[in-house]
Amino acid sequence: MLGTEIVSAKTPSFKMVVKYFVTAIFSFLLLNFLLMINYTSIAGYFFQPRILALVHIGTLGWITMIIFGALFQLVPVVLEVKLFSETLGEIQYWIFTIGIIGLVTAFWNFDIRLHLLISAIMIVIAMIIFIVNLTITMFNVKKWNITGAYLIAALFYLLSTAAAGLLMAINLGYPYIHGNHIQYLRLHADVALIGWVLMVIMGVSYKLIPMFTLSHGYSMKPAWVTFFLINTGLLGITTVMHYQHLNSLYFTFLLLIIAGVLTYLFEIYLILKARVRKKIDIGIKHSIAAFAFLFVATILGLLLTFVDFKNQGVTFSLILVYGYTVIFGFISMLIIGQLYKILPFLVWFHKYSSKVGTEPVPLLKDMFYEKVANTEFIIMIIAITGALIGLGINVSGIVLISFSLMFLASLLFTFNMITIFKK
Repeated sequence: MLGTEIVSAKTPSFKMVVKYFVTAIFSFLLLNFLLMINYTSIAGYFFQPRILALVHIGTLGWITMIIFGALFQLVPVVLEVKLFSETLGEIQYWIFTIGIIGLVTAFWNFDIRLHLLISAIMIVIAMIIFIVNLTITMFNVKKWNITGAYLIAALFYLLSTAAAGLLMAINLGYPYIHGNHIQYLRLHADVALIGWVLMVIMGVSYKLIPMFTLSHGYSMKPAWVTFFLINTGLLGITTVMHYQHLNSLYFTFLLLIIAGVLTYLFEIYLILKARVRKKIDIGIKHSIAAFAFLFVATILGLLLTFVDFKNQGVTFSLILVYGYTVIFGFISMLIIGQLYKILPFLVWFHKYSSKVGTEPVPLLKDMFYEKVANTEFIIMIIAITGALIGLGINVSGIVLISFSLMFLASLLFTFNMITIFKK
């Protein structure tokens, strides 16, 4: 049964976990609203105060917040171990939330001294609390699996991301780095998105996608190949990036990461091909679209790495297209798809499981409006595609229309999430 693989006696209280989900969903709605009303700012060079603020709403308030909540729920089930401390999870939430608000407002106003520094320190503290909580939890694991290996790697990269972010925050207000700050910013983004976010997504998807599609009989060898390729590539680029004479080695490591992503997509193909449940529901629709956008992002990454565009404006536009593809096309689309699968059951289990057999209770399919979800999905696909075109050719009118459609889609998504909670 689906529920037994999402909820067990070892999972933490719903009250603790739900705060992370609610805050993340609100952050996603806010992000799309701010993008819509500030669409003219999303152009040209990416190192701008408002772009930095919006990126961190997306990566911290939306993506990392949802990952924290999801891992608190899933780690005890996937690794069959009880979370070390719910109290630490509560403390972490408030420190992390306040830190994000401070960091985003600091970037927005480009207040890069004490305001930014204190906020960055709070975020790092929250991340360390999370890492400690999960690390102690994992000490009690008796039966390891591939998801556990990916999560250990992800925690290492989260610590690296936190340390690098804090050092760069210090450097902005109190410069001490003699090298290229943008080069370190790019590395920070790579470690955050590939090491932290992608490692979690890959590890968890090897558990959730087969569970939701009832897939059996596929090989897990590509998953281990992916793990080796991406970790070798990421550790490699972080080592050789400091040495100009090792450029060829740097590009080799980047190719390993790209090969790892393609191998992961092949593994997902094997899982979907082996599915027993042939019906493609709204959650899986979002997930399949997300994997398609990941392929697009991989091609864009290849272009940005190995093609020397003579026009600097073209390069800046492609970087924005790449970033939007990763954050919205791949990560956001995948998160939304999984939320449509996970949240209805969590709320149902919390509110109705004790009432089964004693009074009428809603079915899982009645926890949200499927027609609204399908409409949201179509609008979101159109919006993301339009945004990529608009950002790519630098036409603000297309960008405005696309961001407005994306905000509309996020409203429909939020409406369905509120409907689930109200049920």
